[in-house]
Amino acid sequence: MFDTHNFSKSLDEDVFDNWLEAGRNSRLGYEYMVVVWLTMEEEYKPVYLERRDQLSELTDISNLTEVVVAAYDLYSESKINIEEYK
Repeated sequence: MFDTHNFSKSLDEDVFDNWLEAGRNSRLGYEYMVVVWLTMEEEYKPVYLERRDQLSELTDISNLTEVVVAAYDLYSESKINIEEYK
């Protein structure tokens, strides 16, 4: 996943599925997962959110060291258009 010229490696689908499951199983009541690319470490990480309005705060972190790649609803697994939140 996310195999583009913007990122030096792709995200393994099994890892992605595990992240979705971990978010759904969390006791903190997460509803959304955001995939972030860490440029210095050249790896992806998940960020979990409880509310959709938190996406606008998170898209503000995109900079030279962290880039928001995509956002997903944890339960429907549908992709959210993050451009709406920039």
